[in-house]
Amino acid sequence: MNAIFSRALALLLPALVAACASFSAVNPGASARQVETLVGAPASVWKNADGSEVWEYPRGPFGVETYMVTLGPDRAVRDVRQVLSEEYISKLHAGMSRDEVRRLLGRPRDIGFSDLNDEEIWSWRYREWGVRNMELYAQFDRPTGVLKKITRFQVDTSDGKRQ
Repeated sequence: MNAIFSRALALLLPALVAACASFSAVNPGASARQVETLVGAPASVWKNADGSEVWEYPRGPFGVETYMVTLGPDRAVRDVRQVLSEEYISKLHAGMSRDEVRRLLGRPRDIGFSDLNDEEIWSWRYREWGVRNMELYAQFDRPTGVLKKITRFQVDTSDGKRQ
């Protein structure tokens, strides 16, 4: 079983690296068509009031990277950013809506519920400083959809458990 997993990982890893690396080829000014040719169709598209769009690309088997590509009304790339990072996670704060959190960090890896506290709990896996595996939890009040609390845990890579 271990040999099968190793072979599968050996085949999957280059594809994942290639998928992530291709975002470096998406430059400001590129057309929407060029973006789709380089990295494929987005998982989600967010339309903004000014006519721009944000295309969401969650990456990695555990969702440790999510890229957001902003296209102007002219359908040209304005910017490309990897949002599962300290820069964007630090923008989370109590009182944000589900939509605001989703637009900031992208699709969560998992959504769970706590009946005890009447909460909806979203989680993402990311790499702090690009090296340390972390899990982020956003706890929302279920009736109002307002962010109540943010929690982070380091993940031990040897067994996938929290530290």
